[in-house]
Amino acid sequence: MAAALAAPLVALTAWLIHGAVDPRAPSPRPAGPAGVWPGLPQHRADLPADRLEEQVDGAAAALRADGCRRLVAWRFERPPADAEALFFATVEGARAVLDREAGKERTPGPGDEAQASPQAVYFRRGSVLVRVFLDPGAPPSPEDLLGRAREVDHALQERGPS
Repeated sequence: MAAALAAPLVALTAWLIHGAVDPRAPSPRPAGPAGVWPGLPQHRADLPADRLEEQVDGAAAALRADGCRRLVAWRFERPPADAEALFFATVEGARAVLDREAGKERTPGPGDEAQASPQAVYFRRGSVLVRVFLDPGAPPSPEDLLGRAREVDHALQERGPS
């Protein structure tokens, strides 16, 4: 009687083990390495909300008040520029910071809305605000700066919400 009750359990266990070690079984697709943003250089900072002071001088409390929960920063050499992606809890939080920092006017650019100048590009994609700043003293390069902003936008879309 015990053997009759155990037989289905033994068969199920053998079937599971065979599936786990069968070399013909498809292997799961490996995820990309942590911190890799498609098409961008290695980020130089990836900070949670409680460490924003390490990257944003004096604005951390205001960003947190608007719902900023993460900041990722990159460095570009051509043109010499810094980029930051600020991840907010809501679209409204990202939009409020965009309005405060770049004004209410919008220009063509990446994302859902943008504001571009010869020295900086701001754009919002969903609840993410991106700022790309040309180095002080560097010759204005609006098209190159917009190109970098588009690269960040593409990486955000490829990677999905974080």
